[in-house]
Formats: sequence, C-alpha cells, structure tokens
Amino acid sequence: MKNFLKRFFLLLVILLVVGFGLFASTFTAKPINVEMYKGDSDHFATPEKTALANLPETTLSIIKCGKMTSKQAYIFRGGSWSETYESGMAAVLIRHPQATFIFDAGFGINVDEHIKTIPALMRASAKYDKETSAAAQLQAQGISPNDIKMAIISHSHWDHVSGLEDFPQAETWLAKDEEAYIHTLPSSELVQHLSGKLKWHPFEFTDSAYENFDRSLDLFKDGSIVLVPLPGHTPGSVGMFVNLRSGKRLLFIGDLTWAIEGEQIPTERPWMSRKLVDLDEDGVRRSIVKVHLLMKRYPELIVVPAHDRRIHNQLANFPATEK
Repeated sequence: MKNFLKRFFLLLVILLVVGFGLFASTFTAKPINVEMYKGDSDHFATPEKTALANLPETTLSIIKCGKMTSKQAYIFRGGSWSETYESGMAAVLIRHPQATFIFDAGFGINVDEHIKTIPALMRASAKYDKETSAAAQLQAQGISPNDIKMAIISHSHWDHVSGLEDFPQAETWLAKDEEAYIHTLPSSELVQHLSGKLKWHPFEFTDSAYENFDRSLDLFKDGSIVLVPLPGHTPGSVGMFVNLRSGKRLLFIGDLTWAIEGEQIPTERPWMSRKLVDLDEDGVRRSIVKVHLLMKRYPELIVVPAHDRRIHNQLANFPATEK
C-alpha cells in the first residue's frame, strides 16, 4: 500500500509539473504564421485616392477616461512578467463638417457599477482607475454631451460601451454582425444592461474594397472616415481609418490586439486571455495578419490598438487635436 501511495503521489507531482509547464508555455513568444493566415490579405485594392486638399477639415482627439493595469505577459505572447502594462480606456473624438462623434466610449460615469459585470478572473488579474469620463471632459470644455449625436463602437465589450449612457442623444452605430451577436449574450453582460437606454443604429459595409479589406463603409462619402470589418474578437468588430488633410493617416483597431506588438511581431494574446475574450481565435489571427500586412505596406500608417496607452500618449489628447 505504501509503495502504491508513493507511486501515486509521484505521478501526481509529475502531472502537475507537466501541466504547469504546458500552461507556462502558452505565455511564451510565438509569432503568428503569416503565410498560414494571410489568405488574400496581401491583395490591395487600388481605388482612386482623394487628394489631400479635397479632404474635409477633420480633427481627432484621444479622450483618456480610465485605465487598467496588469502584467504585460497577459497582453501578448512573449510579454514580460516583470513589466506592468497600462491598458488605456479611451474615447476618440472626431470632428467632421457633417458630424461630431465618438469612436468607443471608454469608462463612463457609472463604471464602478459596470465593472461588476465582468468575470471575476478578469477583475482579479487587473486593477482599474476610472479617471474622468469622456462626457465630463467634454462638458468641462463647453461641449455638451447632448450635442454628440453619434457614437460608433469597435465592438460591444463592457469597457467600450461603459460611457455610452453618458451621451443620451447619441445613436450607437455598430456593425450588423455585432448587433446579432449582442442578442446571443446573457443578461449579465453590460451591453444588455444598457440596451434599453441606447439607440442602436446597425450598419452594413456597403462600399467596395478598401486597401486589403474586401468591404468597407465610407462614412461621409469623402474618404475621410472609412470603417472596415475586423472580425474575430467579436463577430462584428470594426476598425476605423481616419485620413486627415495633413496627410496623417490612422487606423483604430479596437481590441484586435491590446498592444502594438501584436501587430508588429505579429502575435496574439496568451491562451488564458484568449479564452476569456476572443470568440474566434482563427478569425483574430486572420485579422491581425491583415493589419500587419497593411503596416508593412504603409510604414507611416499609425495603428492604434484601443488599449495601448503608449500609442495614445503619442497622439493629441483632448482638448488638443490632430489635424
């Protein structure tokens, strides 16, 4: 009997060590195989480009309205266990001649209640700082939240919709695939709690190919703001190109990756993070590769992950503007 117990406990220790080793390996650096996931993402459309002088006077500002901190190792494969990563929560304010709107909403005034809707493991692995909401910052600069009539969301996760209820006059634009996805979510999800307060405006990508995306939506039909599908993280995740008259060009990618390293390497989130947040892991990889190839083609393109505060810090922070 003693020999049996010794063998049993030895086997148990071996299994635990092997299991821990396998788990730890999911955090190690591993670039995505670009050839495997690129499909036709290296085929670029050649639409007639809008001359810079013909682009409308459009400006953008990053409105920092919250942050969460965690170990960098949770953010992308190969991230450091010794470095703390600051995930910014931001709204992007766009001022266009036809509309002033926000892209994503960051943490809202009621974020202390909203954060209770996320999984306990996520709350345990990161701490949050709510900072000042986008609506309050706009109000302080003489812009009433009631004057914001449009809000576009990259996707429907809690940290992107928290601030929406602070803009009661805004229509919330979202891809039709994201609208369908929301209907499948449990009532515990924040977006379900807020649904009764929001005015949904589902849209489709009705315009032709743009860069290496097979569908797009030129929001104002002038080449300044172009929405593109980035499915994977959620079915209806959306990216937004902003083309400024100065020649500066930006692509906001939502939560496709949480850090710019995800696109530069390219690489994905570690296994544990993927299981918590990504609906379609292969879809995420395909979309990451698409943006990675876009960055290689246009080195001057500024790619902005929704939570990379290092990138936010390099852009105009409200009330300053990029033109």
